[in-house]
Amino acid sequence: MIDTRIGSRAQIAFYWFAWSMCSVPWTLAFRWKMGFTRLPRDRPFLLVANHTSLMDPVWAAFWIGRRATFMTSSAVLRVPILRWVLPLCGCFPKAKYVKDRDSMRFLSERYDAGDVIMLFPEGTRTWDGRPQNLAPGIGRLVKRLDAQVVVARILNGHLFQPRWARYPRWLPVRVQHELLELDTERSPEQLTADIAAAIDIDHTVSAPRHSFGFRMAHGLPQYLWACPSCHQLESLEVDPTNGHRVACSGCEETWTLDTSNRMNGRETLRVDEAFDRITAHFGGPPVVCSKRLRDHGIALSTPAARLLRLERGRPAVSIAEGHTQIGREGLAVGEQTFELSELKAISVEIRNTLTFRVDGALFELRVGRESPLKWAHFLRGWT
Repeated sequence: MIDTRIGSRAQIAFYWFAWSMCSVPWTLAFRWKMGFTRLPRDRPFLLVANHTSLMDPVWAAFWIGRRATFMTSSAVLRVPILRWVLPLCGCFPKAKYVKDRDSMRFLSERYDAGDVIMLFPEGTRTWDGRPQNLAPGIGRLVKRLDAQVVVARILNGHLFQPRWARYPRWLPVRVQHELLELDTERSPEQLTADIAAAIDIDHTVSAPRHSFGFRMAHGLPQYLWACPSCHQLESLEVDPTNGHRVACSGCEETWTLDTSNRMNGRETLRVDEAFDRITAHFGGPPVVCSKRLRDHGIALSTPAARLLRLERGRPAVSIAEGHTQIGREGLAVGEQTFELSELKAISVEIRNTLTFRVDGALFELRVGRESPLKWAHFLRGWT
């Protein structure tokens, strides 16, 4: 049997075969614009980057001239095809928002073996380009390994394919690499702050010249789960005659999206500004109807949703379905109720899957045609 474990001859051969086969189409597709300092050639280092897109590992690691090992979310490895392909490309799983000792032990082993370890200390992809808080563990990891750190600033990956977008745009991808001079005698918190400053980018950057896209508004109504003008819930729809345009079914306002993530209408807004306007309207904790909250204790509800329990290596199991609501009594799905204090690690994963943890168990909430991002926002606000 062929040994396909990371670091085996078969895995290394597949890695370089895949890299070589993809080099020409990637170069044509991404029109790279890279910025380098001199990188270590014979010593291990941590390659850390801001997280803008599923293509970030390619953009950050392709031109360093060395094989890399990638830490990735265990949710990605639940996708059937990726479960087999990604480990051959050097990926190993890390359970998000919990201590995963097996993953950290494996990372240390590969670093000691001389690997370049690629990871994203923000922990999740940005939705609109804005930098996110770093997981505090990155500073502890650097200090424990006494590690060299190379940062890759992906300057405009959030414009290539925003996390909410169904289709990519085509623009020159700009990446800057830099070897950091970190003092590992500093505290983990200080090291984390140093790395956060090093991977910070300007998310308001405009798309370079000769950028273009198709159906750029597709997927936007999932992210903007209310109209930024009239604030009606789930009212934005993509114009069937123009895939760059969204229209509100309530106030009939329209916006046309461009490659810089600007919504152009009677008023021009960046997508992140539109999102902030929506969340500000519904307050904190967010409420759809103040009277309904006052009379019945309900902040958000839907007539039909489904709750599943997820376990690694096993099919998801449906445990409740029916009327679902968030409010003072907690989260209720059919007959299943969770207190707000029980909900941990609320996250929207690949394929816009809404998950959360209760006492270490992982659950998925499916809300039908409604936006899982809306439900994630309300859950976070109420917990």
